[in-house]
Amino acid sequence: MQNSKPSVRRIALLALLTAMAVLVGYIESLIPLNFGIPGIKPGLCNIVILIALLLFSWKEALLVSCARVLIIGFLFGNLFSIAYGIAGTCLSILIMTLLLKAGRNGIAGISAAGGTAHNMGQLVIAKVVLPAFPAAEYAPILIISGVVTGVVVGILVYEIYRRLRV
Repeated sequence: MQNSKPSVRRIALLALLTAMAVLVGYIESLIPLNFGIPGIKPGLCNIVILIALLLFSWKEALLVSCARVLIIGFLFGNLFSIAYGIAGTCLSILIMTLLLKAGRNGIAGISAAGGTAHNMGQLVIAKVVLPAFPAAEYAPILIISGVVTGVVVGILVYEIYRRLRV
């Protein structure tokens, strides 16, 4: 589906994916998970983002993901949550795109790397905004959570993607 000419179908599908990402992000924000570490989330929005990456290209996946971050940030967050989200999104999509192009990685592995990259992008912003923030102490926990949640999301994406008839 990597056609450079925008079509009504393509635009409608991207709008649908964006709406789904916003909805999943909102639902995820309602899940009362508290692991004592800020930033640990299931990453369910990445289901939609990874499907966008598989169906289109990194450009469309980045568009859907940035739109999601901005909409959720303006509705339910603040400028800091937008900054954290954009940093995580950009790094995550970069890593997932490189691994996808390499062609030797399964969807679960690509998703795990993307989840971990997202967490590391957010840690970089945290360190810039709060120089005293103990990023090195949080990194191992966020890496583990990124891998675990990324594998689960990757398995879900694999099952959804193989059933899609787009």
